[in-house]
Amino acid sequence: MWSIITRKELKDALRDRRALGALLLFPILGPVMIYFMFNMIIDIAEEAGEVSLPVIGAQYASDLIDYLEQNGIEIETVNLNAAANPDSDFYSNAQLEEISVAISSRRFDFVLLIPEKFDELIGASRSSNIELHMESTRTTAAPKIGRVDGLIQAWGRETAALRLIARGVNPAVIAPVNVVRVDTASQQSRVQSILGMVPFFVIMAAFVCGMGVAVDVTAGERERKSLEPLLVNPVPRYTIVIGKWMAAVVFSAVGLVLVMILNFFSLSLVPLEEVGIVFNVGSLEIIGVLVTTLPLALFAPSIQIFVGIFAKSFKDAQAYLSFIMMLPMAPFFFNMLNTQDREFWMNFVPMLGQHMLLTDVVRGETPEIIDFLLAGLSLLFYSLLFVYGASQLMKRERIIFS
Repeated sequence: MWSIITRKELKDALRDRRALGALLLFPILGPVMIYFMFNMIIDIAEEAGEVSLPVIGAQYASDLIDYLEQNGIEIETVNLNAAANPDSDFYSNAQLEEISVAISSRRFDFVLLIPEKFDELIGASRSSNIELHMESTRTTAAPKIGRVDGLIQAWGRETAALRLIARGVNPAVIAPVNVVRVDTASQQSRVQSILGMVPFFVIMAAFVCGMGVAVDVTAGERERKSLEPLLVNPVPRYTIVIGKWMAAVVFSAVGLVLVMILNFFSLSLVPLEEVGIVFNVGSLEIIGVLVTTLPLALFAPSIQIFVGIFAKSFKDAQAYLSFIMMLPMAPFFFNMLNTQDREFWMNFVPMLGQHMLLTDVVRGETPEIIDFLLAGLSLLFYSLLFVYGASQLMKRERIIFS
């Protein structure tokens, strides 16, 4: 009997433009966002290799400027219109204001200021301050600023070493320890650090794609007054709920699979090799992702149907379910702040277990079969719990006729 109800609800859903829109729009929107986002990240990384550095007072630091140019930094000499302060060794307030206006107006992302007595102080084995003016909120300029700052620091260390050598002192005296970084992360692990958004989009798809059907078969039917005639039939309430649940599950599962396929397709078009990363997801990884995420297609519609029964209209249900849509964000933020690897207890937490397993699969690791089984069975248990709760609510006249 529940299969008949499922077919009936699927026919209604296929005629509903809102349900079809939710099924098709998100699977397309998510991969498009990922494609453009990763291309932007790659463009920013490539731009960091071609840095044009605006410098004020470049003539006062000839050795530093030569060092920067030898390391691929293009120097852009900037002349100020504001008058200098003859009583100050550095730049006047009017000149600093002119620099600030140039940065805020996006003429420059950052500017290096070198004082007039820089070469004189360095030649006398003294220290001198230089200023790198920037706007820290411009994240696209951060790699360039980091490269310039690193080169200036390296020039400073080289200059200090030459001073020691000139005095007959071994530079190793002031550097007793050298830290050598050895990255043991696999290529696939580095891929995962960049692809952290993929599990989030896949989990969101399970909630978004089936939500239209879940709302329509509950609050929508209450609003149209078509739920009461259905309940008059001599059919157990749980059969009706299961039929509606399965219809929403079909939409959720189709949307989830579409999002996963289109995500992997869009990532295959992104030139990740330009930043030294090889994206290689084979059939084994795809099967692992499917096994990990498909139980979400059972869980998301079950909780949406349970909540949708409390709504008196389609508009009310959308308001209630807007809070439910925040649930997929919790595993994403937990994974960002998590300092440990996946643990056994996470398999029993809805969505968190799937998110951590999906992260491991994308990273190239192969979790134990028991982890997949426990994570899937726990989601099935929670899904049946919400379905049972919805069937009990269907028996209450106050819920149906209010």
